Amino acid sequence: MKHFMTALAVLAFAAPATHAEMQSPQSARHVLSLDDVEITALIDDVSIITGYTFILHPDVARTRVTVLSQAPMTTDEVFQVFLSTLRVHGFAAIPAGKGVYRIVPEQLAVGEAGVANTGPNTFITQVFRLETFGAVEAAQMVKPLVDAQGQVVANSRSNSVVVVDYASNMPRIRNIIAELDEDDSSDVRSLALKSVPSREMAQLLTDLLGTRDGNPVPNFEVSSSPTSNSIVVRGDNALVTRALKVASDLDAEEPTRDNLRVMQLNNAKAEEILPVLEKLAATMAEQTGPAETTAPRATIAHHAESNSLIISAQPDTLLAMQRVVDALDQRRAQVLVEAIIVEMSDDTARELGVQFLLAGQGDSTTPLVGTNFSRSAPNLLALAGALINEDIFGDGESDGSNPFQQAAISSLLGVNGTLLGIGGQSGDTLFGAVINAVEEDTNSRVLSKPFNMTLDNGTSSLLVGQNVPLTSGEVLGSDNSNPFRTVQREEVGVKLEVTPRISSDDTIRLDIFQEVSSVFGQVGNVSPDLILNTRNISTSVLADDGEIIVLGGLIEQTESKQSSKVPFLGDIPVAGNLFKSEGRGGTRTNLMVFIKPTIVRDREDAARVTARSYNYIRAQELLREDEVNVSLDEFLGQVLSEPPVPQDQ
Repeated sequence: MKHFMTALAVLAFAAPATHAEMQSPQSARHVLSLDDVEITALIDDVSIITGYTFILHPDVARTRVTVLSQAPMTTDEVFQVFLSTLRVHGFAAIPAGKGVYRIVPEQLAVGEAGVANTGPNTFITQVFRLETFGAVEAAQMVKPLVDAQGQVVANSRSNSVVVVDYASNMPRIRNIIAELDEDDSSDVRSLALKSVPSREMAQLLTDLLGTRDGNPVPNFEVSSSPTSNSIVVRGDNALVTRALKVASDLDAEEPTRDNLRVMQLNNAKAEEILPVLEKLAATMAEQTGPAETTAPRATIAHHAESNSLIISAQPDTLLAMQRVVDALDQRRAQVLVEAIIVEMSDDTARELGVQFLLAGQGDSTTPLVGTNFSRSAPNLLALAGALINEDIFGDGESDGSNPFQQAAISSLLGVNGTLLGIGGQSGDTLFGAVINAVEEDTNSRVLSKPFNMTLDNGTSSLLVGQNVPLTSGEVLGSDNSNPFRTVQREEVGVKLEVTPRISSDDTIRLDIFQEVSSVFGQVGNVSPDLILNTRNISTSVLADDGEIIVLGGLIEQTESKQSSKVPFLGDIPVAGNLFKSEGRGGTRTNLMVFIKPTIVRDREDAARVTARSYNYIRAQELLREDEVNVSLDEFLGQVLSEPPVPQDQ
């Protein structure tokens, strides 16, 4: 940024005659000079110059760039330099509205390529309809010529080819397809090279066979694909055969000059492949014969910003490393892991209690006889106490201080089930009896389906829950002064952590940790400490693609019986039920955890699994359409320009 502002200042003082021209943003002149800075600094400068708003993908911020220029540029030229810089580092800018661009990796930009050409460094989509030449063959010929992130799809039914590539490369693709379709009699063949760079071979064949008496040979063209190091030759059958024969002979010769290679990786990380190549180079150096001991050892380095490997080695070592890099730099498959958690419980409880009371008051000689059980409600003693004269605890005057009244009210409010009772007063004698019966039956079912997607041999985790505070310590000072409490927080909810490994036969090994936890409640009425329910599974299993298997579970059934009775009297047959309170309870719990892994190898698989979840949400939205103000499609259309999957899937 400092270099950029300095360049603007120098330009402003050096060219005062252009002050009027500088008033127009489009005609303003700017100089970019940024040396190894974060890409966000460049984006900030370009945003100031152009007035555009940029929304960055998380991967963009980790990139550093270098842009050096001494010549002043217009605003449009600065923007094109910016797009070229993004392209060099594997990013692209996608229009997301007026003056708004989203900067994302190239592989994401391909799926959103439009048909309008907004600049040479933007992805566009074009459909080519062929009249004579086959679409499948044309797609095979064109595929090596598109960008590494580009797409070529052939439709044999309509004999058309759909190409997604940078706009700067599209004219060449268009000319090649037009020439293929124009002359079906011409021969088009490709050759993958092992030693000679494709660009050098294409130029050599063009100079050798593409000119005659100083004039270009009609119906002959050689194109190169640096990504696959291949050439595509088009022309008469005899000339094409001759060109491929020359190329094969040259490529078969042992190279003597090409000892340096820069390999830009598409999928793997250069710093991860670097140790593998270093060990390979050391092993190959140990295996060299006595005549080869003078050959220099391979030198390998990596450039993190461009994710490239730089290798300097002997030709045979260089070719061996090239094959290793090609094998490792493959698109890794992904695995969608869906966990299905099913928990069903059935709680039953029965309570039956009988209480009676016989007591005298005043000068009555009736003794106090009664039964009272903690499992029964209401409290018969509290009810009887509420009927006693209110000044029994006073000084002869009724002051409303009878505590039994509040106890009786609380006891009645806690009654569940059916309550039958009788009571009264005969002279100075109080009598009463209460029967309380209750039956409870609770059925519950909990279903949850946490799922996440991760790369093959990658680890992903999912947590949906809360962060609950738990008391870990409490200290009181002398005389209860300066009290304080220490708290630790525990994650409570649904957790899923998985590491998938795909084998050659599509069998998936899954290292899984699954946990379901919840807050049960407090330990007691006085203690604020919480009780947590936790169920977790940590295991490794094998599953086929799309197969549902069980991870584990619990089937539990408990029964309990509690009885309170008056000794001896409660044991009397039939009549003993009047002197006891009995409760029965039962709990049955079924808990099962299932897992379903799905391999996602390409864009079509990703679109299919995305459409399944997306359309499920849309279906739920349609069921409650009268309650929703903004639809899911409308919302995504506003923030993403279009829904992530076709609506008819």
